[in-house]
Amino acid sequence: MAFEDRMEEMKNTIPKKTRVIETQKLPRISKSYTLKKELAEELATRANEQELTASRYLENILKKEFKIK
Repeated sequence: MAFEDRMEEMKNTIPKKTRVIETQKLPRISKSYTLKKELAEELATRANEQELTASRYLENILKKEFKIK
């Protein structure tokens, strides 16, 4: 009987196929870009003013530019 109980517990922890498909619909793209020193410093300064990381601040700027919520 313990084997069946354990199998039932395992079924609840295994991700359902629909959840896996949902995450595959929106892949995150990881790219690396090189910025000029002056631009990178200005980006970091403005990000610090808003208590954000430079990458999060840049993401916010791009969202506004591309009109993405």
